[in-house]
Amino acid sequence: MRFVHGMHNRLWRGVSCREHSHSAFEIIYHPIGHGFARVNRQQTIPFHPGALIIHAPNELHDQELECDGEDCCVQIAAPEKGCVPTSGLYLPDVNSPTALEEIHQLSRGNPPSSEAEQAILNLRATALLLDLIQMACVHRAHDEADSAEQHILRAEQFIRESFATIGSLLEVARYVGVSPDHLRHVFKARRRKPLIRHLNEVRIERAKTLLRHSNLPLKQIASMCGFKDEYYFSAVFLRIVRVSPGAHRRGGRHTDEMD
Repeated sequence: MRFVHGMHNRLWRGVSCREHSHSAFEIIYHPIGHGFARVNRQQTIPFHPGALIIHAPNELHDQELECDGEDCCVQIAAPEKGCVPTSGLYLPDVNSPTALEEIHQLSRGNPPSSEAEQAILNLRATALLLDLIQMACVHRAHDEADSAEQHILRAEQFIRESFATIGSLLEVARYVGVSPDHLRHVFKARRRKPLIRHLNEVRIERAKTLLRHSNLPLKQIASMCGFKDEYYFSAVFLRIVRVSPGAHRRGGRHTDEMD
């Protein structure tokens, strides 16, 4: 990669940087000030002191400050051949002193005085960009992991509260606000079992209580626990509990009598 140039800008509240793009990567670090950037006319990214945005080549973006501030910009040209990212990355906090020092040094805007100095700047800029991309990817992975866990917790809450009336997993996904495929995938990855299995386990736990402490017929218990009929209920119960509903009822009552 090739270092193009750097800039250190004073920014004023309410002043906008109009929408534009570059053929190179652009690193924008905000040591002071807060505001927001818009990317490709779709995504709005708020920033605060210490935040950094990496814009990909040819990515449309603009910026507006909500208070006086500064930014440090470094542009790095990508090779003409090779795989180049088409979307940028966000890093809320640059926690590497080495990376921060390089951002400040490279954003001073001093042009290279020789080919040797240009080559050194190229190496420094490439190392900086790769370091920042790695940090931003780690941050994104953590964000996605946190988001996935929140989706799972919302699904589990909805199932606890509505297991008797849930008609399909689509209802659970709609409540969470994600696609059914995504919810099934993250649930199985995190909980090590299918989402439908979890729903049936919650239903079966309720059914076990009703079998042990009531004389309700299987048909009624199946309906109260969200199963379409007593035959499907019995099949699921046997698969999960390893005994039939009737055997569980008899065993539970025998235990009560012994107590």
